[in-house]
Amino acid sequence: MVQLTYTLLHPITIEKKPAGSEEIVSEELKPAGFEVTLRRPKAKDIRAFDKHRDSEIAAVIELIITCSNLSQIEVENLDADDFGAMGNLLAPKSPGGQQTGSSALAA
Repeated sequence: MVQLTYTLLHPITIEKKPAGSEEIVSEELKPAGFEVTLRRPKAKDIRAFDKHRDSEIAAVIELIITCSNLSQIEVENLDADDFGAMGNLLAPKSPGGQQTGSSALAA
């Protein structure tokens, strides 16, 4: 199995409001510099794009959850820079698209 690693640029944090308090407390789930392990997606993982059709963000969230060592809550709270970078590493360039160029002409 081919694995990649991605180092978080920003910490993954969630904000909570403890019961009976108006103060918002930030909790760090993963620090900046944490190495996320990613495996190359399989065809079954890419089905997320069919399931979420017009919601590419939801499909990428599901793909990262499925193909990484991060939990759902961690993926949903990724910084936008980290989310975009991991999505670019995992998301298919053109799933099932028509080929172009000389190989397409020969077909």
